[in-house]
Amino acid sequence: MSVKSISPPQSQMSPSADAVQDNLNVQDLELMVQWCTNTYRSISYNTEVESVWQTAVTREAMKHPALMHGILALSALHLATMTGGSVTERYSKMATMHQDLALGGFKESFGDLNQSNCKAAFALCSLMTICSLAFPLAADKSDKRTSLEDLCEAFRVAKNSMNVLADIVDLVENSELRPLLGKDDSGPKMPDTSRLAIMSLAMTNSRLATRDPSHEKEIYESTIAQLGESLEKLAQGREATVVAFQWMYHIPSTFLDLVRERRPFALVILAHYAVILHFMRSRWWIGEWGSPVIQQIGQHLDSQWQQSISWVVDATGCYIPST
Repeated sequence: MSVKSISPPQSQMSPSADAVQDNLNVQDLELMVQWCTNTYRSISYNTEVESVWQTAVTREAMKHPALMHGILALSALHLATMTGGSVTERYSKMATMHQDLALGGFKESFGDLNQSNCKAAFALCSLMTICSLAFPLAADKSDKRTSLEDLCEAFRVAKNSMNVLADIVDLVENSELRPLLGKDDSGPKMPDTSRLAIMSLAMTNSRLATRDPSHEKEIYESTIAQLGESLEKLAQGREATVVAFQWMYHIPSTFLDLVRERRPFALVILAHYAVILHFMRSRWWIGEWGSPVIQQIGQHLDSQWQQSISWVVDATGCYIPST
């Protein structure tokens, strides 16, 4: 039998360039390079956290495909916000695909959370929480949804991820992921000018409850208390990312319903929270969330209610046209 007679077809011996590219999945490699060189650093606030995202989380991703897809989703979003036109749309689609795979993989792989998978689950939920705010920034600007509507939806998605984080925080408390909990006070401090604003909100809540028996006093009271704690933590130098997301998690879900209904007092409270987003605007996945939300809230309020966000305007410099 000749050698020629047992030789495989040429296509099997020498794969085409397209076939090699498919096997390598060049798009995923591009996103992984983006993560390893840029994105992991962009969501870190000190060198210790950088090391966790760069080394520990990436190592976990090698064992947990769902986490790897979460990394690729955030990297795609990062690239989407750095580009424009059709390129942004391409990266946004890649981000959506990887997010869907990450969420699907989470349901399959993390049904039973334990010591062996808790670190991967914690990292993935943290990434998905960040993605919840980053996605609208990369969305098609022709979409008729407002920033206020996008923020409410981002809150809903983020709360789902943070429900899992809250369940497993004790499992990672003493692990190498501990720095992600952001419990140090070494971050940049926001000026401590909010106490009078919080007191004013509390007084307004009591006054409204006196006038209207149907006023949702308890819901507002809890939301204002959480906001006061968040602003105080920022004044102490607590990590802004953790503070911002903790407020999203702790506020009653019914408060978001009041925002969707455009209740003036709910909008006023949300405008005060948007000061935190404005403070964090240098982070690409926050960007200019704060200003558009504050401006849109101002446009929904009459002149009397606009007086209730005077501290917000002073703290951010946002311009609110008089109604």
